[in-house]
Amino acid sequence: MSAGPPPHRPPAAPLIRSFWMGGYEGADHISGNGLVLDMVQGTDHLARLDEDHAMASRRGLRTVRESIGWRLAEAGPGCWDFERTLAIAQSARRHGLQVVWTLMHYGTPPDVNLLDDAFIPRLVAFAEAVARVLRPWHEGPEPPVYNIVNEIGFVAWVVSATNVMHPYRGETEGQGDSSVQAGYVVKRRLVRAVLLAMAAMRRVDARARFLHVEPVIHTVPPPGRPDLEPLALQIAGYQWQAWDLIAGRMEPELGGSLQALDIVGVNHYHSSQWEVLTEDRLRWHEQDPRRRPVAALLADVWQRYRRPLLVAETSHVSVGRADWLHDMAGEVRAAREQGVPVAGLCLYPLVDRHDWSDPTHWHRSGLWDTPAAAGGNFARSLRSDYAQALALWQRHLPDEPENGAPMNTLIVFSHLRWNFVYQRPQHLMSRLARHYRVLFVEEPVHRQGPPQLAVVSKGPNLQVLVPYTPVESPGFHDEQLSLLQPMLAAHLAAQGISDYVAWFYTPMALPLISQLQPQLQPQRVIYDCMDELASFKDAPRQLRQRESALMSMASLVFTGGPSLYAARRQLHPQVHCLPSSVDAAHFSPANCIDDCAEALAAHELQGALARPRLGYFGVIDERMDLELVEAVARARPEWQLVMAGPVVKIDPARLPHLPNIHWLGMQPYERLPHLLQGWDVCLMPFALNEATRCISPTKTLEYMAGGKPVVSTAVRDVIDLYGDAVLIGHDTAGFIAACDTILAEAPEAQALRAATGARTVEASSWDRVAAEMARLIDAAILDSDTAPWPRPSRVTPAALADVGSTRLQGVRGGQQLISGTGTGS
Repeated sequence: MSAGPPPHRPPAAPLIRSFWMGGYEGADHISGNGLVLDMVQGTDHLARLDEDHAMASRRGLRTVRESIGWRLAEAGPGCWDFERTLAIAQSARRHGLQVVWTLMHYGTPPDVNLLDDAFIPRLVAFAEAVARVLRPWHEGPEPPVYNIVNEIGFVAWVVSATNVMHPYRGETEGQGDSSVQAGYVVKRRLVRAVLLAMAAMRRVDARARFLHVEPVIHTVPPPGRPDLEPLALQIAGYQWQAWDLIAGRMEPELGGSLQALDIVGVNHYHSSQWEVLTEDRLRWHEQDPRRRPVAALLADVWQRYRRPLLVAETSHVSVGRADWLHDMAGEVRAAREQGVPVAGLCLYPLVDRHDWSDPTHWHRSGLWDTPAAAGGNFARSLRSDYAQALALWQRHLPDEPENGAPMNTLIVFSHLRWNFVYQRPQHLMSRLARHYRVLFVEEPVHRQGPPQLAVVSKGPNLQVLVPYTPVESPGFHDEQLSLLQPMLAAHLAAQGISDYVAWFYTPMALPLISQLQPQLQPQRVIYDCMDELASFKDAPRQLRQRESALMSMASLVFTGGPSLYAARRQLHPQVHCLPSSVDAAHFSPANCIDDCAEALAAHELQGALARPRLGYFGVIDERMDLELVEAVARARPEWQLVMAGPVVKIDPARLPHLPNIHWLGMQPYERLPHLLQGWDVCLMPFALNEATRCISPTKTLEYMAGGKPVVSTAVRDVIDLYGDAVLIGHDTAGFIAACDTILAEAPEAQALRAATGARTVEASSWDRVAAEMARLIDAAILDSDTAPWPRPSRVTPAALADVGSTRLQGVRGGQQLISGTGTGS
């Protein structure tokens, strides 16, 4: 056998058909508890090849990773069954897909032992047979691409230090130096096998290319243990060993060379960064400041090897999938902008997978879920938020769209956190990010340690900036501002942002732009007034003063409803009433697929409840008339009241607890339409007080978009905007009577009411609201010389002097969850 592959020849065509790739779980080992795995079959992928490949192709994923499975294909030395492999190849060709083939996905034939050199010729022979079988399927311009052993480093660790894979129980007890040495010996043996297999495959097909996939990691010492820093560096250094051996940087006598390290595949998950000794993960969702950016990890790989590079596996679980994709795609884009030529990004798995040790536990990690798989139904259900995130990024990676002039920047200061209830700020900014670069600045979060400004990607042009400070005072208050201002200025400078529009949801953030460097002052100031914040519980006493100052310097003022407009239209020459709207498609009954994961989750929450069901979703705070909710429940004990939403700024002990009131807590935005479809009446039981005098609840249109009847208390904006479609209860008896009326309605009356609601919904759209805002913003930016109101060409520190933090002291109040100034409706 030759010691290594022949010299590399550059391909005549791109290696990868599409930058965006997908992978199907293919692990085929026997788990430590004796479970025989065949994940290609266990996920029903083998039976649904045409369906799965067609779905991937329709989503623009034209390159897929598939596993052949050495354990599954080899019946004995020199005896192989490639029926499954050919079925995959045929289906992929039908759907225009390129396949990157994995030969050994952890499993080996039963008589093969990875602790014995005798396995090497067996793997080489298998690899050569694979190349012969698949050569006719790779006659086009693209070369065949093979991953011979998936994650050599991981396999070596599992075999030498764990009992995860049968029949291995760790070469030594514990995880000390002897275990590490045993792992290196396994790693070295696997590399030798891979190098020889590459040579054998290239003798069959000289065009063959090879992907070498390994996890990239980052490790740190636990807090207070700087003495463990050398150990952290040592453990992180193990990640390079397999690649270094293949590249000939270590033990070149094995036959490695830089050309042998043909294509580098990087795997990275949220759990890929941890503390040594404790093994505690550096939590991604908590923005642990010790985490290293993935762009920096990719740069490390590129600087070390300078070989073709792609992200070969990444994903998250459950509701974190879309956010993780935003983060990973943003990091890949950042790496490419820094000169790291990342050639692809693979979502793995495309179809959900079950746990290696427990086949009844499904991870909910795919672009497609199989929500009923535990019961034997493997029907695919698209994870809509994950798919939407993918579609957004596909327009920006690998190449940014050519729009001519650079995008203007909106810096948005919000009292509402992005991951709180999904409402006006999120709807607008996710749409305005099509036209502008949006930096969404949240209120500071208390955390011990030095101040940090975490940057969280929520889309190609949308970043959420989360300040962490050791100051306990919540909100945009003076004790926080002195820490937040320099962090924000430094971030703007680092991003090369000098011209921007400052957008405020809370006037409390106004001093933030007063002490920035002169070159970082905003072009224009916009106030989107979505609530009467000064009337909210625990509102800061300086709020009215700062709002007055904000109104005086704003170029544009938007209001979320007619009541807010009426209260402010005489205070500014450019006040525009742009009421909160609806994403009608999201709430449409036509999009509520019965067997999708969120529908099943909604059924688990309320499916056992009797009918009729009367429901509410949204924030539960001082604006909720809890006495009314209790009175309805007591008056009609046969009605089930379903209340979904976070409880904030009020004591949860105040909530009425009766057998027919069901408090579900905060629910994901994706689940709300499915909850809604299980209700007979939708409720808006708002108290009539100062806090609700100007509210314009977004849920009104959302309820109607779901085709459901609505009963509300006498909220002025609801009456003015939707009085012909919503029944109004002016007191407790009237509210109950309105619910009785709806539940007793004849089918003709129900249809008439639904048609009225549908016409109302059809006339409203977040897309139209955002487009009108963009038009007004562009006019304000471009028409500075002819604007009909007196405004300086640039907001100056002098204009903000009266609201600078030195003039405003001692602000207190609010709650940490929403930090005090309001919660939206």
